[in-house]
Amino acid sequence: MQEGYQLNINDKLKAAWSREQRFINTRGFVRSIIWIVSLIITSLIIDILIWKGVGDNSYGLFLTVINVVIVCYVIYNEWWKHRKTYDPVRTALQVESKNPSLSSILITYTELSDENAETTAPEEIIKAIEDKANEKTKSVDFQEIVPWGQINRILQVSLALIIFFGLISFKWKEQVGTLFQRLVGQNANYPTETNINTIQIDEQLMKAGTAFKVKSGGSLKIKVLTDGKTVSTAQLYTRTKGIKEWASNPFQMDPLANNNLNYERQLEEITENTEFYIMANDDKSETYEIQVIKQPRYKYEVERIFPEYINQKSETITELNMDAPQGTELKWKISTQTKVKAMEVRIGEEEKINATISEDGKLITFTKKADQAFNYSFLWTEGESGKDFKYVDVQNSVKVIDDTLPVIQLITPSDDNSFATTKKIVNLNFKGTDDYGIGKSHLTFSVKRDGNKSDGETELIKKEIHDFEGNSSINHSYLWNLSDHISDLKPGDQISYQIEIQDLFPGEKKHIRQSRSRKISIVTPERYLQWYRAQLASQQDQIKRARDSEETASTQVKQLRQQESEEK
Repeated sequence: MQEGYQLNINDKLKAAWSREQRFINTRGFVRSIIWIVSLIITSLIIDILIWKGVGDNSYGLFLTVINVVIVCYVIYNEWWKHRKTYDPVRTALQVESKNPSLSSILITYTELSDENAETTAPEEIIKAIEDKANEKTKSVDFQEIVPWGQINRILQVSLALIIFFGLISFKWKEQVGTLFQRLVGQNANYPTETNINTIQIDEQLMKAGTAFKVKSGGSLKIKVLTDGKTVSTAQLYTRTKGIKEWASNPFQMDPLANNNLNYERQLEEITENTEFYIMANDDKSETYEIQVIKQPRYKYEVERIFPEYINQKSETITELNMDAPQGTELKWKISTQTKVKAMEVRIGEEEKINATISEDGKLITFTKKADQAFNYSFLWTEGESGKDFKYVDVQNSVKVIDDTLPVIQLITPSDDNSFATTKKIVNLNFKGTDDYGIGKSHLTFSVKRDGNKSDGETELIKKEIHDFEGNSSINHSYLWNLSDHISDLKPGDQISYQIEIQDLFPGEKKHIRQSRSRKISIVTPERYLQWYRAQLASQQDQIKRARDSEETASTQVKQLRQQESEEK
């Protein structure tokens, strides 16, 4: 009998626990349904009214992530954490909370009868408590611990919400279907009053994910073709690629003439990669990209190979504006970061050079000889876009340093007209300079015979004196024996002479400079002696005058010093 009573209590406790778990599962399931339906309705409102629900499926995926997180939290908090394994003590506590008259007898019994209890009581005491518990729980309904009335209220709320969602799904079937497409990441748009059909740039159909390429600084015309409800304007939203925020003030797109379904807008001076989308009434396009193809960026070096006569090693510079000695060969080497299809070098107004391009399109070379000054610029044809955009670079210049004529000075004889006998040896002393070096020097002279009374041409003779082999500054003497170079000299003959030097310039027109012409009159020894004495006397007189002037000056200085001393 006692053992049957014990089994009866245990059965009641297990039945109460089982009913409690059914309640928890039912409540958790219904509450989850309520949350799921509510989240779907909320997502629909947010996606349509706030995010407009067109063009970008990232919003739908974002909503899905948020909803999944919320549902997981609800399932755990409203359902899963309330599920319990069977514990007679816990169930007994719940029963006694509903029946205070039991006076903890049921709890005491379950605790003492627990085989895993740390304390043990005498068997007699356990049996006595068991009998008492059986007696007091005969009329107790253990399943009162489950509040089934709560389930009824939750079911009513759930049913009302499901009916409401059903009405929404019936009324806006396309919208609800679109929502579920967007929640799983599909590019789906809600039905709109106005439908954007196509986007064109410069009459070319645009596809999302494919960038339209435009020349840097260029312009383009964006056109949108729509159907459905017409509006007075459409809005073009733009942003520089890489920036998150769209421009706060969109461009207004004007309807085409006599057509309120198609709109266009011209974008000017595009210099940066740009993204855009279009809003036409309640429809929004996908996001499109404009890729700006910029002028090739390059590094350069120019090798200057100087003419041989300059005797200077070639050098490499990194300047496009430069000076170069006349005849210098210039070799440009230009490397670019992007592919170049062609480059035309424009020299002045007429000359053009097609530069050599490497196979990868990133190395450009060309050569030009600097015979005269010139301006030049580059006409680039880029090779990245496939559209062969052309760019004209700034103008540069090459200034040619002309090879100037050498300078010559005949120092002695210093007289413009001197006298000599037929056996005279004339000491010619001269000096010269040149910017790049002096080559050969010559003595040129002509003789006017005494018998030729005419003022016409006389015989011209040219004799090489010395080859200076590129020295830029020279000082040289030459002893000119008149009788060795001029035969049959006689008194009365007149010699006109000058020193001539030339530089190493290799051009057809030689660079020659001559000293001032001087003359020698051939006289008899007697006349020469007379002239020489007169010259000597003149020099002595000049020396005497100079000495007298020096003595006079010295005397004046002494007087001034004496006056200064007396004044002190």
